[in-house]
Amino acid sequence: MKKRVLSLATAALMACSLLAGCGGGETAATTAAPAAGGTEAPAAGTEAPATEAASGEEVVLELYLQKTNVVDIFKEMIADFESKNPGIKIELTSVPDPETALVTRIASNDYPDIVTIWPAEKFYRDLMRDGALMDISDQAFLDVVAPGTRDIAKYDGKDYSLSMTMSAYGIIVNNRLLEENGIEKPQTWDELIAAAETLKANGIQPFAFYDKSTEQLGQMAERLIGVINNDITSQITKVGKGESDWSTETEVRQMAEAMLQVREYGQVDTLGAGYEDAFNDMATEKAAMIFYGSWGIQTILNLNPELDIEMIAVPNPTGGDAKVAASIDTALSITEACENKEAALKFLEYMASAETAQFYADNEQNPPVIETVEYNRPQLQAMADKLNSGDAFFTPSVYWPAGFRKSWEAPLQQLILSGDIDTFIKDTDAICVEYFANLE
Repeated sequence: MKKRVLSLATAALMACSLLAGCGGGETAATTAAPAAGGTEAPAAGTEAPATEAASGEEVVLELYLQKTNVVDIFKEMIADFESKNPGIKIELTSVPDPETALVTRIASNDYPDIVTIWPAEKFYRDLMRDGALMDISDQAFLDVVAPGTRDIAKYDGKDYSLSMTMSAYGIIVNNRLLEENGIEKPQTWDELIAAAETLKANGIQPFAFYDKSTEQLGQMAERLIGVINNDITSQITKVGKGESDWSTETEVRQMAEAMLQVREYGQVDTLGAGYEDAFNDMATEKAAMIFYGSWGIQTILNLNPELDIEMIAVPNPTGGDAKVAASIDTALSITEACENKEAALKFLEYMASAETAQFYADNEQNPPVIETVEYNRPQLQAMADKLNSGDAFFTPSVYWPAGFRKSWEAPLQQLILSGDIDTFIKDTDAICVEYFANLE
């Protein structure tokens, strides 16, 4: 019987903004595989016995893929899996605005068999809590997942997903432009501003911004305030419950000041530029740096494969430690509603295999968490090292209620337009109260 989580789904549907933003909604071009520097798809085999339903008919599983930028990669892996498991067919579902469509389906008690999720986010943890996802803790294939990542993805000590990659948020820099202008990769906020000053003086646009694209603007603000205070959600909760306000707590003002400061070194009209414009500025080397997620690396390289780009950590504007904002970017879960769990487990086991995990890492290119994978991505190696060393924190929005960051986006645009930090602080106070006052 399908589990019902209608109250949860209805609440989330009203907010209509579940993801913290890990590249899932972008239409970034992806490798149909193999990508440049990638590996060939896992070799097809014929030795595996067919898996069939009790009736002897072919098992058909729906895979609901929320990461729309990896559709072609998944198609190759599915084809390889089906060739090795002729009794199982995987039907791939990928739709625009997949999060909203998924919530609508859940509200109608219509679950896919397998779904990609973000296991650290509140919405998916609520699905685990309510029994909508299958407990796979006893599966041996999970042993290849890095222990730290596996622990983070658990709910109440149990595994409900197979994690495959992490994403990181940082600053993508053009190494050639920095080197030709005598600039070392910035390690502190003061060094970042000094680098921007040098580039600007030499006729180069230091940063590419995307303030017309509200999701990317909200994401930058969320990640930046998280760098300032890795546990910013505790402060937001205090404000939301009336125990403090942002005129007393300093982080929102610090973040707003930093957001405005770097925009002195961007386009003349950052509000007139969307993320595609910003990517074009990076691809044509009009701009030297962009605040973005690791998933943006491949998008930029698709526009100009000759670029020498790399991601560095976002410095802390307050001068404090600067950990990397991260999240589990690809994870697969089986729903309790799945009628052919054995077949679904076969697919997850296939995804966890060394050959498949290597293929996915080489083509999707975010830092992997499958320990058998050899990571071959120089543009993100520094980020991967930080993630593996634990010098990272989970992006704040994974702890935020659905819709909170979305509601912040209009005040953020107004902040960029007016420069009025005091009004932005008051607006943020009100939004915190709206979403956190009654949050348990």
